[in-house]
Amino acid sequence: MKYVRWFFGLALIPLCTLLGSFIAIGTGNGMVVGFVLGIVFSYLFFSYGPGHKKQQLPTTYTLDHRHDENGGANQSAVEQATLRAREAGNPFPRR
Repeated sequence: MKYVRWFFGLALIPLCTLLGSFIAIGTGNGMVVGFVLGIVFSYLFFSYGPGHKKQQLPTTYTLDHRHDENGGANQSAVEQATLRAREAGNPFPRR
C-alpha cells in the first residue's frame, strides 16, 4: 500500500507536465507551469492525502473533545488566565 501511494504521488508530476504541454502560453507551451503544479500537487497529496501521518499538535477538535471529557474543568482555568492577561495588558483598569 505504501508503494502505491508513492507511485500515485510521484506520477502527478509527469502527468501535470504532459497536460501542461497541451496548453499554449504565448509562443510556447505550459510544460514548466505543469511541472511546477505537479510538484505542488504531489506535495499536497503526500501531506494531506490518504495514508498520511496525523499531526502531532492538537487540533481544535481534540481540544474541544478533551474539554467535553473533563466536564469543563479546564474552561475555568482558561477564563482565569485570559482575564489575568487582559488585566496585565490594560494600564488603566476600570474602577
